Amino acid sequence: MAMENVVVAFVFAARNSPLLYFTDWSYSTYLLLHRWLGYWVIIHTVLHSVMLLVYYKVFGSYKEEIICPYWIWGIVGTVAVVALLPTSLLVVRQRLYELFLASHVVLSLLFIIGYYYHIWYCYGYNWGYEVWMFIAGGIWGAERVSRLARMVFKGRHTATVKLVEGTDGEYIRIDIGGVHLRGVACLCFPTLGWRLWENHPFSVALSNTKGGVKVAEKPRPAAHNAFPEKSAKESAGEICDLSTQAAVVLEGTRATGSTFFARTRTGITAQLAARATAASRDSTVRLRVLIDGSYHPSTNSQLAYCTAILCIAGGVGITAVLPYLDKVRSPRRGQLYWATRKAGLVNALKPELDALSDVRVETELGRRLDLDAILRKELTWSNPDEGPLGIIVCGPAGMADDVRQNAARLTREGHTRRPWALVDEAFSW
Repeated sequence: MAMENVVVAFVFAARNSPLLYFTDWSYSTYLLLHRWLGYWVIIHTVLHSVMLLVYYKVFGSYKEEIICPYWIWGIVGTVAVVALLPTSLLVVRQRLYELFLASHVVLSLLFIIGYYYHIWYCYGYNWGYEVWMFIAGGIWGAERVSRLARMVFKGRHTATVKLVEGTDGEYIRIDIGGVHLRGVACLCFPTLGWRLWENHPFSVALSNTKGGVKVAEKPRPAAHNAFPEKSAKESAGEICDLSTQAAVVLEGTRATGSTFFARTRTGITAQLAARATAASRDSTVRLRVLIDGSYHPSTNSQLAYCTAILCIAGGVGITAVLPYLDKVRSPRRGQLYWATRKAGLVNALKPELDALSDVRVETELGRRLDLDAILRKELTWSNPDEGPLGIIVCGPAGMADDVRQNAARLTREGHTRRPWALVDEAFSW
């Protein structure tokens, strides 16, 4: 039973799983199921090992069995799968993501290899138990190959990395030209360090699809005496006006590209910030990047019938809610509440926030949002004829929990005057 659950766990862990396209579940939901199936794999494996140990102890053949190859490989598989638990705890994933990623791959492979030789030395190919290993290994290998193929053939680009001004190096901005991304993309910077295989998820904050910078055609020099009624000064002024118009077109039209904002922590974000700091005076560096993705969330069905969108963001969580707000068009109403500690991050995103024509934006600098007051205003003071409200939250785990608890409490107490749907954009690993 443990190996059967491994097959399903591998399916749920795959970023390119066909189930993501056939269902309306988000990748975070699949990862949640992956973790719970992993718990069952550990429980079944430990029970199997303990029961065999007790059996051979009781019937007196323990000393003969422990030197058998199948027993040794069974121990390898059991130890590997048990070691997956402490190395996959949330605190490890948050603080030592590289350790979690590397240990997860190595220990999973050890478990599969140990299982295979455990079965082969015990039964050979007589009972078909090895088939589960082939299926699990095939799923894992195919998914890894598909990731690599996407990165090599479609994901090779150049990224511009710079520190966000006014944030004391706490935030970085990553711009990648020539690619339109949505949701979450996994970025790999092969020239950043010796761990060439590492790629990390980043939320796409901005993405443009206008296809390139449009340059106004240069005005042709006028022939002599073409406008004899105009003075030379007037003609020169007209040419200057045309040049100014061309500059406006250049500034107002963006090329195709995607932008990410990230908070500098340990690991890859710290390396990117250090490279940008040491690069030049303007703290900007250009690096080769391989892109795996993008993987956009499946939340359209939850928000399709909502007549208003309420976004609550904390810090760099603004990057996950901006794509939702960018799609808000009248008569649908949008509202953004954003709390951040750094004014520089607000200034960096000011052009995008100002461009949200049908969205009211309220920011809190250095202070917490009054979530209870916000939800009371949107859920209890609103007109019941306004229709369902879509609530999207992205920020610290405590913020998401508070939004969920406050909205649920208001509903239980009978204060809400409209239905609502909650989308938690906390991308968990």
